[in-house]
Amino acid sequence: MNRVGLREVVFSANTFAAAMLGLLVSFWAGLDRPFWAMATAYITSQPLSGAVRSKAVFRLVGTVVGASATVVLVPNLANAPVLLSAALALWVAGCQFISLLDRTPRSYTFMLAGYTAALIGFPSVAHPDLIFDTAVLRAEEIGVGVLSAALVHSVVFPRSVSALLGKRVGTIMQEAQAWIVDALSPVPPARIARERRRLAADVGELHAMAVHLPFDTARLQPRRAVLAALQDRLVMLLPLVSAVEDRIRSLAALGPLRPELAELLAATQEWVNAPNEQAGAALTARAQALADSVPDRSWQGLLMLNLAERLGELVERWSTTQVLAHQVVEPDRTLGPAVQALVRERAGRPLHRDYGLAALSAFATFLATIGCCAFWIATAWPEGAVAAMIAAVICCFFATLDDPVPAQRSYLLWTLISVPLAGAYLFWILPAVDGFVMLTLVLAPVMLLLGALMALPHWYGRMMPLIIGFVGAIAPTNVFSADPAVFFNSNVAQLVGCAAAILATQLVRSMGAAAAIRRLRLAGWRDLAALAREAPRGVADWSSRMLDRVGLLAARLGEVEGEDRDQAAACLRELRIGVNVAQLDADAAPLRQAIADHFEGQVEGAEGAPSPVLLDRIDEAITAAWQLPDAADRSRTLAALTGLRRNFFPGAHAWEPERLVA
Repeated sequence: MNRVGLREVVFSANTFAAAMLGLLVSFWAGLDRPFWAMATAYITSQPLSGAVRSKAVFRLVGTVVGASATVVLVPNLANAPVLLSAALALWVAGCQFISLLDRTPRSYTFMLAGYTAALIGFPSVAHPDLIFDTAVLRAEEIGVGVLSAALVHSVVFPRSVSALLGKRVGTIMQEAQAWIVDALSPVPPARIARERRRLAADVGELHAMAVHLPFDTARLQPRRAVLAALQDRLVMLLPLVSAVEDRIRSLAALGPLRPELAELLAATQEWVNAPNEQAGAALTARAQALADSVPDRSWQGLLMLNLAERLGELVERWSTTQVLAHQVVEPDRTLGPAVQALVRERAGRPLHRDYGLAALSAFATFLATIGCCAFWIATAWPEGAVAAMIAAVICCFFATLDDPVPAQRSYLLWTLISVPLAGAYLFWILPAVDGFVMLTLVLAPVMLLLGALMALPHWYGRMMPLIIGFVGAIAPTNVFSADPAVFFNSNVAQLVGCAAAILATQLVRSMGAAAAIRRLRLAGWRDLAALAREAPRGVADWSSRMLDRVGLLAARLGEVEGEDRDQAAACLRELRIGVNVAQLDADAAPLRQAIADHFEGQVEGAEGAPSPVLLDRIDEAITAAWQLPDAADRSRTLAALTGLRRNFFPGAHAWEPERLVA
């Protein structure tokens, strides 16, 4: 949405009402810094009521933890400024490190615990005897702000996360259906790559929405584990449907499709458009029967066998995906045992964690914060505490981005824009205000406009620093005061803190989507090498991390071009390789060893083409697999080996039954 509409107006009115409610309660309670509550109401507010409530809980808990840390650190280190600065900077960096590794809803709590210590601790170094009162005041003000926001957004025209999620899932399922039907065509249309990227990006949104489900206002809510299982099924469709598309193209290049295979593809297309359980079971049996009956010991026969196996998997997974999607849209539906098992499996899965990147982010935060502290101590600048705490906050705000610098620069720009606006209010308008009602009336025009723009996704990152800068600069309290020197120095300190965060981030942490993709691939190579060596023992954990990495990759597919786009496509091929490796028997030791050697070489920097030895090992395994007595085992193994050959060596000569390694 690119324009302000009724929803944005309602959101802005609710947010302004929450901010003024927080301000009024703070005034009534005689709290010293009511503007903290006002700013918190804006920071906590989100278009969806469940998102407001979840953010309120995490923010309050994080604030209490961070405030408690300052109560411990500041009094004990008040006489050692360097040690105190280092301790607070390390606390912020440590909390950020944990937050980046956690990757669950509670990560927001760790981030708040970190920079809350900076917000309370640095301004209190001159008065360590008052640190407990300041910490309690901060917790009280934040509590007033988050409760005001949660109350207003939950009562006045609340927007349910569950309702919006149901609509979004419906749209994603339609996109997935159209993509699968196109992929099953004998000649897939040119738009199929765009459809795959769009689906991949949309699936990534589900995780962000799932965070807020436990706090939603809807009477019936889908379980978060169900939504996570649905996300997994959709992610798994990416390599599976891509493999089906590749096999169809490969077979079409060898000549007309065999009638029985063409009929199976047409029947699968028809079923995807109108799935039902009975027809799906029949279609799966038909695909398996075709795979078991392929007698042709040729490369064309292997491709046909592989395609039949994958079509059976596709029908099963699309059927399960439909059941999970219906459960999200209609949460009162009863799950079958198989789907319940998927949900239980998904609930405790390990996620991808990038310890190196989290450490770099934490180091950048430490560097920016300690740098501001060093300048503050060396110059005895009265507003140095503001610079240090703003540097910590800005580093934490954008730590999850691949390249935080552009967002940090935007924050700096819009903070700068807030200065003249705040100056006009502070020195021209507010001196004439008498009473809370008049204060509300004079703030309403600006705050309502900024709040409506904040509701638009592409404006949120600009309006938030503008609102925070404006509210922090006018800082309404029970006793009005306007000191030009304080105003100037505090705003300069904010800009210095932003600049320090940008400089530190650019020095040690900044990278683009392409670099993030390369890091994901590197982690994937390590896991693929381990999977090949460990045989089935490591499949469950690998599958979990793999699913998560593909989800992370999905969000970046639209941000890269050229060679980097090729890297993104290569990630999907490697995902298909891992699925095939997991299907190999444990006794395929020579092939597993060759695969492990290949990916270990990739990790060490040898990003060349796979070794011919690996091709020989695959061909040897194919020749041996034809001798397996059980038809089902033979079909499964040959399908996996064909997938490995096609993914590792897409341009290699066709497999020949008589070709043996000398």
